Amino acid sequence: MRKILFVELVGIALALALLGWPGIVQGQGHMAFGIGPAKADPDNPETFAYFVHALSPGSTVADEARVQNGSDVPIVLKMYAADAQTSIGGGPGFAHEGQELNGGRHWISLSVAEVSLGPGEERIVPFTIDVPPDASPGEHTTGLVVEGAPSEEIPVGAQAPSSGEDGAAFAVRVVNRAAVAVLIDVPGTRVAALEITSVCMKEQDDQGADFRVYVGNMGNIRVRGEGFLLIKDRKGTELASIPLQMGSILPRDTSYLNVHHPVNLADGNFVLSATLQYGATRGNEVGEAASIEDVDLEVKDGQPEIGCAAESRPPEPGLAPPITALTPADEEGGSSIGQYVAYAALFLALVLAIAIFARRLRKRRPSSP
Repeated sequence: MRKILFVELVGIALALALLGWPGIVQGQGHMAFGIGPAKADPDNPETFAYFVHALSPGSTVADEARVQNGSDVPIVLKMYAADAQTSIGGGPGFAHEGQELNGGRHWISLSVAEVSLGPGEERIVPFTIDVPPDASPGEHTTGLVVEGAPSEEIPVGAQAPSSGEDGAAFAVRVVNRAAVAVLIDVPGTRVAALEITSVCMKEQDDQGADFRVYVGNMGNIRVRGEGFLLIKDRKGTELASIPLQMGSILPRDTSYLNVHHPVNLADGNFVLSATLQYGATRGNEVGEAASIEDVDLEVKDGQPEIGCAAESRPPEPGLAPPITALTPADEEGGSSIGQYVAYAALFLALVLAIAIFARRLRKRRPSSP
């Protein structure tokens, strides 16, 4: 009996913030679509990239999004509000349709749930923001997402088993999405407060050692920062000082930074410390430096005796990561291009891994008599 295993991958939105299109994605074939603010304030560059509103508890405001079909074929897009979360390393990401994270999506009411666009057509979609009466002071981030229909399955690896033959075949189904952030700033005391909750070695290989620095934003505004990860031996001798760059961490959220050291650590006992100087992503609030010191690390047989804990948030359904909508380079630290190159590399690595696994399955099947 033939089994087909589908892997759903998300097309990450490429942000063209300076053109006023913070979410535009190139899909299969000639499909391309995007979403962004329909209007902007020339005195506020932020509004060209995403929606920004200063709203009091209990207030309501109407706004409009522009959805564009940049391809030469007609498309039908789902449109919905999505909860926001912090991506790995910082920066905003958005959940899947209906996925509950922080409830911010319930603040937004869309006039439509689906948008049909002809080739090169665009449409203005009204929506409203209703701030709950008990909304807390500070920044609240949610997002608007447009999503194309899943692509046809793309076979992975060599030829799939013929009809009736035992084994498994693999196929990739791509879902393309684009998103734009909606930032709601509720007046009141703004607090910048970041904690480094733990630091650990994940693993090491021929390319060096990989570490993680876990952070939590205990304040009510986005913060970003930079610092270093320090590695010492038990005698206190400094072995390495690795720079840290942290993108924006959303309020009341957690994330972690992946840190690479190009040199393997020999078997033995070490001490890890990390420090981040941080401040508000928008605004002039500066917090005290966050740090964690003297975390024990024991390396045995080339690997950490105790590795990193599981991620601080539940994984996304299937293998699909949260989509990311970028903001201007001066807003989010300017690491946009590198992030998307990394996503592309991750996609190719995943496809390659599936192909290898499929080939192994076929080799394990006994030959026909």
